[in-house]
Amino acid sequence: MYIFQNLELWILPLVVLIGFLLLCGLFHWLFLYLLRLTIRRLPINTDNDIASAFDKPARIIIVVLGLYIALKVSPLAYGAEHILVVKSVHTCIIFCFFWIAYNLSTSTNSLFIHILSRLGFNVDISLSNILSAFFHTVLIVLGVAMIISEWGYDINGFIAGLSLGGLAISLAAKDTLSNIIAGMIILADKPFSVGDWVLCNNIEGTVEQISFRSTSVRTIPQALVYIPNSLLTNTPIINYTKRNKRRIDITLGVMYSTTRKQLQEIVEKIREMLVNNEDIYKEDIIVAFSEMNSSSLDIRIICYSHFTDFTAYTYAREKINFAIMGILEEVGTSAAFPSTSVYIEKQDNKTH
Repeated sequence: MYIFQNLELWILPLVVLIGFLLLCGLFHWLFLYLLRLTIRRLPINTDNDIASAFDKPARIIIVVLGLYIALKVSPLAYGAEHILVVKSVHTCIIFCFFWIAYNLSTSTNSLFIHILSRLGFNVDISLSNILSAFFHTVLIVLGVAMIISEWGYDINGFIAGLSLGGLAISLAAKDTLSNIIAGMIILADKPFSVGDWVLCNNIEGTVEQISFRSTSVRTIPQALVYIPNSLLTNTPIINYTKRNKRRIDITLGVMYSTTRKQLQEIVEKIREMLVNNEDIYKEDIIVAFSEMNSSSLDIRIICYSHFTDFTAYTYAREKINFAIMGILEEVGTSAAFPSTSVYIEKQDNKTH
């Protein structure tokens, strides 16, 4: 018990421990400042992300090393040589290094996205999420394997167990695996991206997320629909966002009392109005007297709007509708409405 009664023997371990604790406290100001100062010279803005990835794991390493060195210079130095203590320190350091790698491979980390772009991957939120999850899984498996190996266990059995477990999982979850593969195909072919307006399998809405298993679509009534990725790769997909123009198709029915001269004037004025409309492509404008319908003389109007956004397209079409109404009023006729004419034939009744 002499070592506990002689306080002078504990001065050096206490100084070492306090020094490492101060270093841990100054880590934000010292090391992170130097790290940010170095990284800021790079052409990407990743200093905050990398600093936050190192922050907690590095401080834990500093504290653990401080405790170990303080123990090593203390009167209980023989305890620092104990196999349990040594392996615990090594395990903690291994865990912290993999923790740093895990943080750096997060999809929200700018460095991770920059590395993906340098490797030739077209950086997309969904792609970065999937690759991030893949790297997380690999890092966890490698970290567990290294820790098991550090404690003296044979990792061959662990690897064999992973292989057999992977085979069992693949057989039990083949549908899930097909969805994952289909998700990778979607990200490679890019028939749509997050934010696109699509129609698939009678489901229409905005793509909100592309995950491993499914794609979530926010429909017009604001319901969130999860579509399995394997279904998307085997179903025709209409991507409205990818179109560069939007078709306007109007059938204008005018009254049968409209004269031929008036009808020709209406057709010419509508064509001229569309040609002078800045919202409409000048090419592929069709305005023609197409059909003598049962209750109207039909004029077919086909053109294409510059706007693909639904709101802007709707207002562009409203502008055309008002212009057509003005033309009808100017010519002196009006649009027809469905009607039926009934003719009653009067016959003389002869008395026999």
